[in-house]
Amino acid sequence: MSKNNEIVSVVISTRKIDDAYVNHVKKMFSHPKTEIKFYENDGAFSLTEIYNIGIKETTNDIVVFMHDDLILETKNMTPKVARLFEKHPDYGIIGIAGTDNLTSGMWWQNRPNMFGVVGHLHEGKKHVNHYSKGSYNEVLKNVVVVDGLFFMIHKKRIKKGFNEDFKGFHFYDISFCVENFLEGTKIGLTTRFDVTHKSIGITNKQWEKNKLYFEALYGNHLPITTI
Repeated sequence: MSKNNEIVSVVISTRKIDDAYVNHVKKMFSHPKTEIKFYENDGAFSLTEIYNIGIKETTNDIVVFMHDDLILETKNMTPKVARLFEKHPDYGIIGIAGTDNLTSGMWWQNRPNMFGVVGHLHEGKKHVNHYSKGSYNEVLKNVVVVDGLFFMIHKKRIKKGFNEDFKGFHFYDISFCVENFLEGTKIGLTTRFDVTHKSIGITNKQWEKNKLYFEALYGNHLPITTI
C-alpha cells in the first residue's frame, strides 16, 4: 500500500444495482478498506450531478469514477491507484484514454493525438484499441482530456467540480477536464490498468446538444494542447 496509507473510493452510476457486478468491482479492488459507492440512477440525474454527490459523500481524497459496463482485468487495484498519485504528486486527474490536443468537442477527432489502451466487447468479439504505441505504466503522459469510462482524481489537487450545466450522460468528463486544466490542474494518462468496455460508445442527440454547448462555452480556448 501507499506509504501514506491512502485508501481509495470508487464511484459508479448505474441504472439498476447488479449484485454480481458489485462483487466484481469489490474483487478487483480487493483491499478491504476500499470504499465503493454505487448510485442507482435511472436517468433522474445527470452524471455531473451524481459525480458531484460522489465527491461530497466519499471519505477518501482519491476517487475512481467508472462506467458500470466495464470488465476490470487488473487485480488488486486499490494500492496501484494510490501509488500512482503518490508517485506523481502534481497530478490531480489520471485516466486511461485521452488526448493531448483538443480541437473540438470530439476529443478523439485527432487520431495521432489519442493515447491509451482500451479493450472493447462488441457482438461477442473482443478487440483492444491501442491508441498510442507508448507505454505509460511507470510514467504519465501529459494530456488535456481523459475519457470518462475510467478515471481517477485526487480531491485536494483539482480546482473544479463537475459542471452540472451539462445534462445527461455526455460531456461530464471533457468539461470537467478542460475546466480543471485551464485552472492549472495537471492531467495524466496511464496504461497501467486493463479494462474491457462492453460498449463501443455511440453518440446521440444529447451528445450533439452538449457538444454544441461545450464548443460555445470553451471555443475561445480551442485548441487546448500540452504540445
